[in-house]
Amino acid sequence: MSRFNGTRARALRLQAGIGVEDLAVAAGVSPNTVRSAESGAHQPRPAVAHALAHALGVPADELRLQSGSLTLRDVRTRLGLTQAQIAARIGVVRQRVSQVERGMSGVRAPFSWALAYGLTPAQWQSAHQASRDLVRQKVAAQTGRRHRKTRGSHA
Repeated sequence: MSRFNGTRARALRLQAGIGVEDLAVAAGVSPNTVRSAESGAHQPRPAVAHALAHALGVPADELRLQSGSLTLRDVRTRLGLTQAQIAARIGVVRQRVSQVERGMSGVRAPFSWALAYGLTPAQWQSAHQASRDLVRQKVAAQTGRRHRKTRGSHA
């Protein structure tokens, strides 16, 4: 079973200008259920996930995490925010956000970063690790191509 994408649900709710309480009423669940689902504290039952999707006016598939881990950039994009907006939320410069999103740098206050991205610290850590892994994959792919080109030119 795929996991519920609380970040996406929250972004859609905010985009529509709907409060937690209003979404809860429309979906027939408690406001705490909405908060828990959006924050990732708990995975909602499939019936609850479908009710939230219906209340938000989207197919249930849109509230499922895609295969693979989301990177920080993915999360920010789904929230409809720019690097500058995230930077303003944290109190850093945009270039710092770029470095962190590319997995080039760690952070000293992950809680503040998680809050800015609308994630729990554990979710943020996972997205940060996915960002780092993506960079490693790209570097490995580039290194492999360069190595193959070099070997091929000597033959």
